[in-house]
This record gives sequence, structure tokens and C-alpha cells, in this order.
Amino acid sequence: MKIIKTEKIFGGKFLNVFRKILIIKNEKMGIWEYVEYNNPPRRAVIMFALTKNREVVLEKIFRAPREDYTIELPAGSAHTEEETEAEAAKRELLEETGFLAKKITPILSVVSLPGLINLELVYFFAPDVELVGQQECDDEEEIEVIKVPLDNLVDFVIEQSKTAKVENDILSVLPILRKKKLI
Repeated sequence: MKIIKTEKIFGGKFLNVFRKILIIKNEKMGIWEYVEYNNPPRRAVIMFALTKNREVVLEKIFRAPREDYTIELPAGSAHTEEETEAEAAKRELLEETGFLAKKITPILSVVSLPGLINLELVYFFAPDVELVGQQECDDEEEIEVIKVPLDNLVDFVIEQSKTAKVENDILSVLPILRKKKLI
């Protein structure tokens, strides 16, 4: 495949939409449309935070594209090019949940929906987080903090998925945390 042209279709506050014109098999022309995240490094940070009582800190957050609430791990992105991913992960956890992470460990970096969005996900683990204050959510965010015992997390996700939309990251990161002996 060969990319002939890239054109910006839409530019928004958080996302841009692009169209690529390319040559595909048999010298035919093809079109591929995708979304690009506007934050400087195009990387999102996701925090698997665990309290001293071994409770996983989750969020129930309203998502406008779905017009509904989803249950997710705390996440966000760097606000400046100077802010490291680790700093962004700690800040987002504190702002969205009121929990402070004194120590964090990088888990892995992956891509998600690579045919749709140009975004890398960077996962961190934060043991022994402490509730130190109130949430300081952005105006666009409506978040309820949920704490779930780690031993009940899989059952919680299965039960919640019957009535709510649950982000797949919650369970997909568990085997990696176990493999790295972090939980």
C-alpha cells in the first residue's frame, strides 16, 4: 500500500478527523478515514489504582458519544509537552478521584482500535493509593468514584455489564499485573 494524500476533514478541541487516499491491491484507489487525538504526544494514560485495602478505584463517567455512563479505570492525558506520562497519570487520578498515588509502576503501552484512531495507551499501576481530597473534574466530566475489592473485580464487571457499559481495560490489564507480580 502507498499513501498518496492525507487531508484534514475536521479539527476540534480534542480530536481531528483525517482522510487518507491510498493505492491498494491491484493499483486501485482506496480511502481510509481515522481520528487523531489532539494531545501533544498522542498518548493516553490509564491508571490501575489499588487502595491499601486492596480495592480497585474505578469511575462511572458520562460519555457523550454513547449518551450514557460507562465504568472505567481513571485515565487522561498529558496537558503539556513537558508533563511526563507518569506525572499525567498521577494528576488525572487525583483530579478525577481524589486519590493520591505516591508510587506508580509502568505496566505496558499498547494501541487500541488502530484502524480508527491514532492513539497509544500507556498503563500504570498505583499501589496503596490514599484518598486525600475531593474530585476536581473538568467541566465536561461527570464522575462517580467506585471502589471494588480486587478479589471481586471480575464478578463486579460481569454483573455490571448486564446493565452498564464497562470498559474492557479493567479486565484486560489483570493478567499483566499478575504476570508482573504486582497484585
